[in-house]
This record gives sequence, structure tokens and C-alpha cells, in this order.
Amino acid sequence: MTSRRRTAAVALLLGLGAAGCSTSGGTAAPGPAPLPAPRPFQGVTHYPGSQLTALHAAEEDLVAACMKRRGFTYRPQPLPTGNHLADVNPYGLLTVAQAVNDGYGITSTTLSMRPPADANAAEAANTRWKDALLGTPAHRVNLAMPMQREFFYQADSCVSDAMSRLYGPEYYRLFNTFQVLGDAVVQKVRTDRRYLAAQDSWSACMKDAGSPAKAFGDPRATVDRRLRQAGQDQAELHAVAGVELKLSRADADCQAATGLTAVVSAAQTDAEKTLGAGYADELAALRTLREKALATADRP
Repeated sequence: MTSRRRTAAVALLLGLGAAGCSTSGGTAAPGPAPLPAPRPFQGVTHYPGSQLTALHAAEEDLVAACMKRRGFTYRPQPLPTGNHLADVNPYGLLTVAQAVNDGYGITSTTLSMRPPADANAAEAANTRWKDALLGTPAHRVNLAMPMQREFFYQADSCVSDAMSRLYGPEYYRLFNTFQVLGDAVVQKVRTDRRYLAAQDSWSACMKDAGSPAKAFGDPRATVDRRLRQAGQDQAELHAVAGVELKLSRADADCQAATGLTAVVSAAQTDAEKTLGAGYADELAALRTLREKALATADRP
């Protein structure tokens, strides 16, 4: 078990004061490490936890340097801790190992996520400071995206300055382009006949496992609803943790039984051929910028 998963498991089972809460079957059976779950365009817009932390720290340092050049003080902010949902697969794909270790990560995130104190709270009323950090409408740049979407940024902000220095001046346009295309790919996969057929098989499997569900997102929605109802009641939180572990294990087992990962991979490949047509150069450029940024962020 990785250190991050070990932390998640402790948060879910011990953070509740519910040691010993687990599903039948213990730990996942040993075997070869699974291949990474499919993500649109080989996950070009997704950064796993350690990468995200390194990039965020590098970007915050660049923001602070930019603010200093403009005569202001900015104190770098760390990312919130305890978020076990950052790496959730866009299709809801889940392995047995993930289910056993942390369920869906929903309850453990609720219990352990801690936003950092605002190190720059004293500047909240300083308009000039905020304009330097976030930019001004007079310097707004609008970017046309696929699917008739549009994004914008303030070119005079230290935030955009930091991003440009770390990732390159074209990164914002390229990243958001593939965010839009990636969302469209996910939606297309979810309407693919192969995906829908797999969902029907999965639903029958879940029913046989004693956890009826019609759509892939239903078990997660059940945990979310139960968690909202539980509030701060420790006994109820304990019960929700048990529900999450049971549902997620059945979910993962049924996904494996129906070959969902292979179905998603095939449907995603076909969707990308259609939706990504004409964007090969942009995808290659984004990959290059991504690798350069990661190399920069990893330097001591």
C-alpha cells in the first residue's frame, strides 16, 4: 500500500474512531500492478498528487517573486491537505485495491481535508495588492475554445505571469483547450453503446451483490447523501464509512467482472479520434510544456 493510500485508510477507519470497520475479503489479492485507468488524451491535463504539489509550490514562489517586483508582499499558500478525491477517475473507474484501502475517498476526505490558513488575509482590503495579484479587466484576454466555449485571463496579473514563466505563454490556451475536449470525450464515452451495455451488466452484478444501482455514479451519490445526513454524529459517520466500503468493494468487483476499463479504453480511443481530430500539434505542444514545467518544479 502506498503511503498516500495508507493515510487514506487510516483516515477512513481510524479517524472515525471505528477501528476494525472493513468489508469482507480483507485486502486485495496479490497480482501484477494494474495499468493506469484511462483518461482523455492520456491524462495530459491531469497531475497526480505529488506532481500537483510540486507545481503548486513552484507557481506560488513565482507569484511571490512577481509581487515583490511590483513592491508587494505575497506569502505562498500550500494546497489543502487531506483531499483523497483529487485523483478520482473521470469515468468513475475503481480498482479493488482502491476500494479496500479507502473506499471512494469520500468519507476520509470529509474527515481529514484541512484548508490552510490564509497567509495573505491582511491584504484582503488592499485593492492595489489584489489588482497586482489577479489583474484588471482592462487587460483581460479572451480565448476561444472548442465547442464554442471561451476562457479568459488577466494578462497583467502575477498569477498569469507565474503560469507563463513556469509552463510557457501558450499553456493556458492549450490546457483549457484539452480540458474542454477531454470533457467532451468523457460525455461521448458515457453515451457509447458499449459503455451503456457494460453499465447494464454492472447493474445486474451490483444487484446480485446486494447493492442495487442502475448507473455507475449511483453508489457514490448514495455515500454523499448519507454523509450529508450524518452531519457530525460519530455513530452515523461510522455507519457511512461502512456503507462506503461495502458499496465501493461491490462496485470495484463488478467493474472488474464486466471488463469496464477495457470498454472505456476502446470507447475513449474512438471518441478521441473524432473530437481530437485536427489537434495533434496542440496536444504535442501541451505535452512538451507539461514536461518542462514538471522538470522545473522538481529542481531542488
